[in-house]
Amino acid sequence: MALPISPRSRPEFSEAAETELAGVERDLFRRLTMLTDDGDLIVVAGMVAAGRADVAVIEKITAGPAPWKERLDPERHGIPAEEFSRFQRLWYHFKVPHARASLVWWYLFCLALGRDDGVDRALLRMTEWLGPPDGDLKSVLVGAGASLGLPSEAVVVTDAECDDLGALIAAVRLRAPLVAVTDVPAALGAGRANGHDIVGGYDFVGGHDFGVGHDIVVAERSGDRPRGRPEDDRALWLGPAPALRPLPVAARRAWEALPDQERDDLLAGFERRVSSIERVRLLPDETVLDNRGVVHLVGACRGTPVAHWPESRLLLATLLWCWHEAGFVLQELNQSFLSFPALALFLVRKSREYAARLPGHPAAGPGPTDPAADGVLGLARRLGRLRRAVEERYERCLHFDGSNWERREFLLPLSVYRRERPVPEGLRAHLYDRFGVELPGRTGVAPDWDRFLELCLAAGGTPTRIMQELAHWAANAGDLPVDLAIFTVPHGRKLDEPWTMEFTDLFCYTGFRDGFRPEDFGITADRVMMYNVIAQRMRYNAVKKAQNYAPVMRFPPQGFNLPDIAVAEDANHGGHTAAGIRLACRLPIAITHRGTDWNGLADVRLNRAAYSRDNRFLPRDMVIGHRYTQWAKGIADATYRRGLGFDEKWTDKVKDLEI
Repeated sequence: MALPISPRSRPEFSEAAETELAGVERDLFRRLTMLTDDGDLIVVAGMVAAGRADVAVIEKITAGPAPWKERLDPERHGIPAEEFSRFQRLWYHFKVPHARASLVWWYLFCLALGRDDGVDRALLRMTEWLGPPDGDLKSVLVGAGASLGLPSEAVVVTDAECDDLGALIAAVRLRAPLVAVTDVPAALGAGRANGHDIVGGYDFVGGHDFGVGHDIVVAERSGDRPRGRPEDDRALWLGPAPALRPLPVAARRAWEALPDQERDDLLAGFERRVSSIERVRLLPDETVLDNRGVVHLVGACRGTPVAHWPESRLLLATLLWCWHEAGFVLQELNQSFLSFPALALFLVRKSREYAARLPGHPAAGPGPTDPAADGVLGLARRLGRLRRAVEERYERCLHFDGSNWERREFLLPLSVYRRERPVPEGLRAHLYDRFGVELPGRTGVAPDWDRFLELCLAAGGTPTRIMQELAHWAANAGDLPVDLAIFTVPHGRKLDEPWTMEFTDLFCYTGFRDGFRPEDFGITADRVMMYNVIAQRMRYNAVKKAQNYAPVMRFPPQGFNLPDIAVAEDANHGGHTAAGIRLACRLPIAITHRGTDWNGLADVRLNRAAYSRDNRFLPRDMVIGHRYTQWAKGIADATYRRGLGFDEKWTDKVKDLEI
């Protein structure tokens, strides 16, 4: 599938910046591509492993030349549609958030599900079955069948556990263990040393067969399907895997080592933080756990001996502790099954992705020397160090899907994202036409906007009119087409104590694209109603975020936002539905007042009302859009320095949009 194309003319990116942005967009697009050609075959293999479908179905499906490309008709193969849909959902949740998953884990999970239909219990059993990737390989291979209770004497090995569909099919057909190894020749050698027959070169996806007397099998994949090697970005761990089986024991030991009061205080802090962040949708099993559910389960841990915590609560509490230590975005795990292996994978992959961006940096050195002793907390602490180092060079950004609450983080180099850019000549001409004064300078840095405000004030202009014209120009910019440009900043009062702000202490203005008609996009509200709905939400967000600074909070705060691009904003939000907020680019601004930076009180939001794959915002659009935050901040800060404010009309509901 090709990358979407943002509807804009190409800006003047340098060759290096273009290369960097293209890489960011390719990686993000890959992590958003959840449906793949081989998905149905993987789902059916899981159903066979779980005893929900007969192995003859696999035989029939794999008889063709390229069965992984076949669109499966469950009824044709005698598979109950409801059960097939269930396993499709299970496989989807397995792939979040990396858009890839271990076929070994999937196989073990499905085997466990066949013995006990509960997903939470199957995840626990999967964790128990995942042996150490290193150590006595011979023992691992010889004991694999017995530990799983499988009758086959064969063992299937793979060094490409994300992609080796042939190995999965072989294991399912033979009812044999499937083991991920880092060195296939070494695995074959271990088998020979133990007197096993060795069979290789069989493509089980292609329908080839062999007798079950063979013991160690290498299932080769078809040549046109790429293999993920440990050193490339298709590999699961992006490097060596840690030992997984000891992780639950290490986590319980870490909790027990805390004094009772410190442990309860830590848990209480998690409850407060989870209450203040945007929608959480975790999956300890097939039932979604939202913010309130998380708070309830964490609260049940307080005052209870750690030894009495069920495995599910131990896992949830440990996830939150890792979140506290590492500072990742918790909602990146929305729609993902929770397990200790999955948590370790998330921490290790992100750490290695960060470390790859920091060659030579001290924080990018080796990870924990003993994961079995340090557990996932050791992995989280290393990720925290890497995150802080990455933030010195990169802007952490998010892709948000409003239809399912999923988030994906991506990084934009600060050298590209925050670089000084020439103010477009079109804007300079627009401002001169409106105010009769020239914008000083060419780069739009803060002193230029300060001087421009001074000149406009002398010519009879106001901060409000300048901000409105910036919004109008942004809504009609040729290099970043949008339908709406929304500028939100504090009115100018209460900046010494922003936590005391009310809704009417925020200025919000929406610039509409020339010729924009709501009815053309199925929006029933007119422009005035759209403006009022949008402005009310923007003010609400800012007032909630301001509570993060409160000595005594009046109500629970809202977490600060990273810059993000979003799709389906209106899928689960009535206000966004009414206002036609569908595809969005959200760019926060830090307001400066008397030497203090206040986050969360201001931002610029760009919106497109037409649903289209090619209409989605891309990371490069954030780079272009960042200029609006610089301009808005320049005018806002200059306004506050003079003790001025913005027009009261735009701090409350309006009856018209006259300016």
